[in-house]
Amino acid sequence: MNRTIRIAAATAAGVGCLAGASSAFATATGSGATFPAVAYQNWCGTFKSCSYTGVGSSAGIRALTAKTVDFAGSDATLTDAQLAAIGGRVSYFPTLLGAITVPVNIAGVTGNKLKLSGKEVADIFQGTITTWNNPVLVKSNPVLKNATGTITLCVRSDGSGTSWNFSRYLTKMSPAFATAISFSQTPNWPASAIKSAGNPGVANCVKSNANSVGYVDLADAIRAGLQTNVTAIGKSELVKQGGKTKRKLVYVLPSAKSIEAAGSIKVSQIKPDLTIDFTGSSNAGAYPITITTWVLAVPGRAKNGEVKGVLGQFYSPEAQGALVGLGFAPLPKNVLNVAKVAASKLG
Repeated sequence: MNRTIRIAAATAAGVGCLAGASSAFATATGSGATFPAVAYQNWCGTFKSCSYTGVGSSAGIRALTAKTVDFAGSDATLTDAQLAAIGGRVSYFPTLLGAITVPVNIAGVTGNKLKLSGKEVADIFQGTITTWNNPVLVKSNPVLKNATGTITLCVRSDGSGTSWNFSRYLTKMSPAFATAISFSQTPNWPASAIKSAGNPGVANCVKSNANSVGYVDLADAIRAGLQTNVTAIGKSELVKQGGKTKRKLVYVLPSAKSIEAAGSIKVSQIKPDLTIDFTGSSNAGAYPITITTWVLAVPGRAKNGEVKGVLGQFYSPEAQGALVGLGFAPLPKNVLNVAKVAASKLG
């Protein structure tokens, strides 16, 4: 049994708060990305120092701008307009690594059987490939030969960091996608796509519609019972064969192990503002749609002392150690160390 499936039981049961944790910090409020909401709500409940509501990255950024929350959760960096509205300054604090999965609902296709290259995923979400029995897909997936139904796309209706990262990855895979759909918190999806709020909404769309496909964080895919319906995504890797090193298309499923592999970067690759992009990793065994997500804070805000305390708890061994059971992976050690230093300077 792969690790994706093993972590399902703990998450589906609703992983409890970490035992023995306590806090002397006043409560800080946060809202935003649904991608890390499972982890943030678990941690806030554990340490009793914060509250968090998953409303989408764009909505969280608006709330932080309006000063109705003390911190925002976002999987996307701010646009120029968002940055101007917030006063021109914001700090990014990465908190975890996660996978954007591509779950499907196709009769007769279960058990992580489907294999798609990044280019094929881009063509599907661009609307260039419209049926599952398209010869391009059948070549790698003979099981799709008789899947004649039109593909239903399930996408986000709200401004979303998951959409931002997913579309960013797909623009790397396909110049045509970049032109037609765009890399954005609100991509220009085909008009026929079904739009739903939040990652849980997209997961429910996939479950409710035959011949559908969506993009959902691994934690919400597991909570929705879609963990055996996520696809293996193809990526180019150097593989040793017959004493020679050759470049080959390797298909990788999302799991704690493959997420962690994507997070293996050098200190020199960590950007000073911590806006690190893990998508499209060429690391061996890395799941290619791995992302980080950030707690956003505005320097100079009155409750940044409380936010600093919350970040310290999020970066604790207890919190980071709970992530695999929640469908995520902990921050790489070198990223965690840099993030801790940055958090200590928040004022």
